[in-house]
Amino acid sequence: MGTARLRWRPFKSSSPASSASASSSPSSSFTATVDPPAEFLCPISGTLMADPVIVPPGQTIERACIQACAALAFYPPAVAGLPSSPLVLIPNVALRSAILNWCERLGLPHPSPLSLDTAGDIVRRLMPPRQEQRSQVNHGSAPQAQPQASSVRTRNRYSVDYSAGDGFVQEPRQAGGSLEEEVMAVLGADGASPAEQKATMASLRQATRESKEMRTQLCTPRLLAALRPMLLSADAGIQVNAAAAMVNLSLEAENKVRIVRSGAVSPLVDVLRVGHPEARDHAAGAIYSLAVEDENRAAIGVLGAIPPLLELFSSGGAGHRARREAGMALYHVSLAGMNRSKIARTPGVVRTLLATAEARDRGNDADAAALRKLSVMVLANLAGCPEGRAALMDGGAVAAIVGLMRSGSAAPGSAEEEYCISALYGMSRGSLRFRGLARAAGVEAALMPVAESDGGVGRDMARRTLRAMRGEDDEVALTASGILGREWDDASVVSEGMVSLRRPPHHRSNYAGPSGSNTTQF
Repeated sequence: MGTARLRWRPFKSSSPASSASASSSPSSSFTATVDPPAEFLCPISGTLMADPVIVPPGQTIERACIQACAALAFYPPAVAGLPSSPLVLIPNVALRSAILNWCERLGLPHPSPLSLDTAGDIVRRLMPPRQEQRSQVNHGSAPQAQPQASSVRTRNRYSVDYSAGDGFVQEPRQAGGSLEEEVMAVLGADGASPAEQKATMASLRQATRESKEMRTQLCTPRLLAALRPMLLSADAGIQVNAAAAMVNLSLEAENKVRIVRSGAVSPLVDVLRVGHPEARDHAAGAIYSLAVEDENRAAIGVLGAIPPLLELFSSGGAGHRARREAGMALYHVSLAGMNRSKIARTPGVVRTLLATAEARDRGNDADAAALRKLSVMVLANLAGCPEGRAALMDGGAVAAIVGLMRSGSAAPGSAEEEYCISALYGMSRGSLRFRGLARAAGVEAALMPVAESDGGVGRDMARRTLRAMRGEDDEVALTASGILGREWDDASVVSEGMVSLRRPPHHRSNYAGPSGSNTTQF
């Protein structure tokens, strides 16, 4: 399956002098072909967006195209699931800036906004013949003969010249018999049966397991749009296969931002809340995979993923893999500063994390240890913001963390001990309240062996925490000299302060996909 390509041709001057100059110039016949990022293309017209807007549940579309859809009361499969009315259009300023920067970097002209008439023509060509005829009658135009539906879907989406005369020519995708076309033929058809949808989702799930190339090719805006309603299906088989396919698509780094921008996070969060148990497990894996990408973390937090992730992570009835995926998702989401505040404000979050850290499972010590490590990782990140520090101290984290160190759950020299020290160090920063809590909990006795050790970041944090307990002012920023080469500010004290916090937990290597991704294939 090919990709949509934008071919750039230099402008031609109408003057004879310039024509002669161009003919003699060795670059006059130069033609460069560039591939715009898929997220820069409108899912309706397939063209580079000039005026992108966000519509619920988070998808970005060219303004004129979505206005044409609303005017014609028709939404093609690429934007299925949008509310019929009223439309709320939010300018996607960040994406528009990215598109303009991309054009300027390549020396290409900025895209021109589509007129409402042009957008209306595009949408009409995507409509089923009968519905288009009704639309044309309502708008006073004569009906025209329609080609086959499949060719309409392919040709019109990718062959529209979005800015005539600016040097761009849109090349069509190669379609014939591709899996994407087969999937869309079912999901985009009216009256497709649950059995057909289930079989299609199973085929997509299997295909996305096959290779990196297949996952990259299938991660298109219209296929992602078609997957969203499948995630919310009442049929367990459809929902499970759709969620598993989403996990597989998210394995590739180049797909992660594209998936979030397609509006897939909101249905994944709904699956986490009320989905089929197996689909819920896959949804946790998908959100974990998407949260590995720094650009996605704030959006995942804003779209409500934190409470259901926390609930799944702390649920004793969930499987270990699901809880581990949810914990890793929470950890990566908590690396974003605005999400740390959201997590801190979640009722009971500190006690929930501490309970998981303190839990023991005699039947499977390794699983309990993995969950304990994830709990203290998130606790350490929370200590990186004022609200998090207050929530930790309100929830009894100082005494509980010291208890983990004394009991051996955070063994000397272990990664868990480093996370515990990091959390204590974070809470000690500028807090008079911490001094009293630390003395009562016996922090000094717990940290002295580490502070007197040979070296390392843990030793430096232990020493500075002890100085804070004694009321000694220490305005010099802690620097991991020779390791990170940067100072620790309030936002990075725990999430970037220790090398082990940036190193994946050891158990992740046991289920990484063949492409080196963060989670397994389903």
